[in-house]
Amino acid sequence: MKRLMDIAPAGAVKIAVTVGNDEIEVNRIGSKRLTGLLARYPELGDLMGGKTVAPMRLIEIAADAAAAFIAAGCGYDNNPDAETFASELAIEDQLRLVEAIAKATFPNLVGPLIEQLKTRVAVFLEELQNPEASPAAETPAIN
Repeated sequence: MKRLMDIAPAGAVKIAVTVGNDEIEVNRIGSKRLTGLLARYPELGDLMGGKTVAPMRLIEIAADAAAAFIAAGCGYDNNPDAETFASELAIEDQLRLVEAIAKATFPNLVGPLIEQLKTRVAVFLEELQNPEASPAAETPAIN
């Protein structure tokens, strides 16, 4: 029987992602890092749990939360320089990185999780385009 330190560490799950003309490896985010991100951005946990989040609050946190998620998945948890760098990447590259990190972190949930987030983003964008909608109103829950 193996002992705890004989098995692969939490960051051992790696996925290659093309960013620009380069390929980098991303890791899964362990529970300690993930809970740290959720403490910084509790709205992400709300979204994952099916709760509603005010659209304006999503606008406020989306870019920073994505950058923090990318930095953590690239091994730079809580590193302001890495988060700033991640925030300046092309949106297509950010989306590829977020999806790969999510696949590594939540291998059994990523399909439904990504689809749920895509649906929520679509509803959110539709609400923003509606001139009668209040920007402070909450996004309806999607089941």
